[in-house]
Amino acid sequence: MRLVIISLDSAYTEDANTLLGLPHLGALAEKGVFCSQVQTVYPTLTYPVHTSLLTGCYPGAHGILHNEPFNPNLPQGHRPWYWDARDIQVDTLHTVAARAGREVASILWPVTGHNKAIKYNFPEVLALPGENQVRKVLSYGSAWWLLKDELRYGRTRPSMRQPHLDQYAALVTRKLIEKQYYPGMLGGRYGDVEPSDRIKKRHMPDVITLHLVDLDAQRHRHGTHSPEAEAAMVRLDGLVGSLLEALQTHQALSDTVVAIVSDHGQEDVTETFALDQWLIANQVPARAQTLGFGAYIHCQRGEWRNVAALLEQHMADLRLRRVYTRDDLVHMGMGDKLELAVEAQTGVEIVDTVGDRPHRGTHGFGPDRPGAQVLLWLSGPGIRQGVRLDSARVVDIAPTLAHAVGLALPQAQGRVMHEVFTQYEYMEAGENG
Repeated sequence: MRLVIISLDSAYTEDANTLLGLPHLGALAEKGVFCSQVQTVYPTLTYPVHTSLLTGCYPGAHGILHNEPFNPNLPQGHRPWYWDARDIQVDTLHTVAARAGREVASILWPVTGHNKAIKYNFPEVLALPGENQVRKVLSYGSAWWLLKDELRYGRTRPSMRQPHLDQYAALVTRKLIEKQYYPGMLGGRYGDVEPSDRIKKRHMPDVITLHLVDLDAQRHRHGTHSPEAEAAMVRLDGLVGSLLEALQTHQALSDTVVAIVSDHGQEDVTETFALDQWLIANQVPARAQTLGFGAYIHCQRGEWRNVAALLEQHMADLRLRRVYTRDDLVHMGMGDKLELAVEAQTGVEIVDTVGDRPHRGTHGFGPDRPGAQVLLWLSGPGIRQGVRLDSARVVDIAPTLAHAVGLALPQAQGRVMHEVFTQYEYMEAGENG
């Protein structure tokens, strides 16, 4: 049994009707299980959520608490992100699949750099000032495969911006689905083999994960419900359709579990506040690490209670709606990694310094915001058809997918959603009978 996971970055509950009205995602919901109320993890940032999608763990357990480590002395644009898979502290679907002898491919999935479990690895990494983007991708990913694909298909990509990057990522994924092995590749020459024997077998990777970012980029750039965001959803539906068609054409759909997932929504930005600059100016023994519509507050040792009291005293001036204490953060799955965090008032983006250019839309809010409810499609062998789940959790997705393809994630904090499988109907009948 094979597994294909496609992430639609920034799709959320308010997009459900639009996406279900599109031909491919709408049809997929009718052929399998769909849920529009999937509780995502805190914080609602791409890297923590995507790591939870592969581990079934909350950030406090898997160790990816933010898109980037805390580097307050580096300016924006110069800060490394969590690009290296070695930063993840638990097993992922990638690692357990490889350990079970499955072949793994990953295209632009966060926190996958230097991952030896991934045979075909196109990691999401970004060149910092003074670095070369091509060299960085090659050094973090599968250099030989990336170079071959770039030579074959790179000319089809007008730029590295969206939507061109998503289109290229989907093309690379489609070619993996269409991948064929020839005996000549295993040591002989093509001329040594009769033409009818050249195709030894059709073989795609057993696990493929694909991260599509077009919608997220358009919302950051143009706003949450902008025409550009609406157009991006149509494009994403087309890309999903092209991959489903490839699976069908190459007789792979009948034994492949397909999961369409998302990580967070967005809300429009109406103003900004430079919280870290305020802390420095007022000699508060703490620094702010922005999340977008929130921030972590990194306090000097033993000072978090005093800092929390000061923040609560100035809530209105600081454009804050909530201060999260250690107990709150533990409850939200952050473990003992943090002592303090804040959430901004609706529409207020927390930035580093006055004058930082805001996004039109962003995320990084708490678990009670509409954008913390995301989407899930499941279809394939053993998956029930035409089922709408009332609710689910992001941490339930990885253990459920592992179970669907004969793997296990014992470290997962989420549960296997047995109700999505066809045998659940038989179990219910037996219990009721």
